[in-house]
Amino acid sequence: MTDPTSNVPDEQHAPQRRRTPPEHILARVVTGIVLAAVLFVAVFAWRVVYRPHLDQMPEEQVDALLVLGPLNPWRIEMAEDLMRQGKAKNLVLSTPNMPWDAMYCDEKHDWPAYCFPPNPSTTRGEAIGLRDLAELHGWKSFAVLTVDFHAARSRFIFERCLGQPVPVVGRNISEWDHQRPYQVAYQLGGYLKEIKLGRCPA
Repeated sequence: MTDPTSNVPDEQHAPQRRRTPPEHILARVVTGIVLAAVLFVAVFAWRVVYRPHLDQMPEEQVDALLVLGPLNPWRIEMAEDLMRQGKAKNLVLSTPNMPWDAMYCDEKHDWPAYCFPPNPSTTRGEAIGLRDLAELHGWKSFAVLTVDFHAARSRFIFERCLGQPVPVVGRNISEWDHQRPYQVAYQLGGYLKEIKLGRCPA
């Protein structure tokens, strides 16, 4: 007679599933986080610093073209060329901590020129300054000029402060390529700071 319990597997002889040690699970999680962070920084560096997008000036003339500081010859040269093309009605210069740059606005030009020291002396301060001038003069449309690796963050900040799309123009300066590794950290830090600050104060 067959024992009905003979087909019941012996628990002692059943294969045991190996449990992954907690330290191995933690190591996998940490590795995944590190790889995700490295990928994020690599994409950020490529899109924002090494191959940033620069806009074209709108076909319709804007009310104000703002040149971000610090001012240097190529920025002034490019801005004046755009003004001669009739791309903007007014030229605005940010003069952070450099009062001699404001002398540009004391000179005679073929277009109205406005200079202001941003407060605070940051890209956000420049956006607030442009917003205040716009409210004072009734400007509705804008463009911003800066170096290429500053374009993405500038666009982000100005659109937050002005509440509308703001094209950012500029150029790639090959002489500054040695700064790009540093700019990856600087621009990323600037984004995080801006996100923490939130929207521009009214």
